[in-house]
Amino acid sequence: MDRQAKLGAAREAALKAGAMLLERHSFHIENKAAKDFVTDMDKASERMIISSLRERFPEDGFLGEETGVGEKKDGMWIIDPIDGTTNFIKNIPLYTISIAYMYRGEIEAGVVYAPALNEMFTAVKGGGAFLNGHPIHVSDVDQPIQSVAAVSFVHREPEVARKVLPQLGELVLKVNDFRRTGSAAFDLSCVACGRLEAFFEPCLHIYDIAAGVLMVREAGGRVTGWKNGPDCLISGHVMASNGLLHEFFLNSLSLE
Repeated sequence: MDRQAKLGAAREAALKAGAMLLERHSFHIENKAAKDFVTDMDKASERMIISSLRERFPEDGFLGEETGVGEKKDGMWIIDPIDGTTNFIKNIPLYTISIAYMYRGEIEAGVVYAPALNEMFTAVKGGGAFLNGHPIHVSDVDQPIQSVAAVSFVHREPEVARKVLPQLGELVLKVNDFRRTGSAAFDLSCVACGRLEAFFEPCLHIYDIAAGVLMVREAGGRVTGWKNGPDCLISGHVMASNGLLHEFFLNSLSLE
């Protein structure tokens, strides 16, 4: 397997889909569930990405947010065509296209592209992480009071929100500040490039995080599940950090 070839194909597909998203200013919006929207551009972006990748790698399988999983193969492309759909709808530039390549359960290559910001994050397993072609690394902040963390309000999961939100009230007193961008893939990429010290969010899907998880790990950070839980790629509960503050954040939050 040529990881760089997979990365190049993912990057090309993300650029094509991103250009399409930037050109469209009217679109149809539907409710997938409470507080969860999808547009015809999510679907068009996913179709374009899958078509581009399938042309290069017809032997691979696909797992997309909008189309679900097709035939399972050793090599699988994991796609979120617009991570941060609400931002896209509201013309807030913090939305991304996330594409990861997984082989036999291991993430081998990943792209997180923010077209409205012209920021392309890339990573390959064992090869480091990059922003617009330049190497990136997590921050060296080791004091909680100096840290900035991206958070989620778990707005689609009321029972989980009731457990997590009171803990944020305590945690915010121990750190510098919180941010809420609305795109897990972008938040993970911001941890990878040192803009943030941590990002945590429960109840995510693998297509939200697969590329971003690789980004953080290849940039020298740490990504796990929440305390006493399985890895985030299994549970969907993400705890990412620069590594230096991981135990602090891990011990500050609980889903129990």
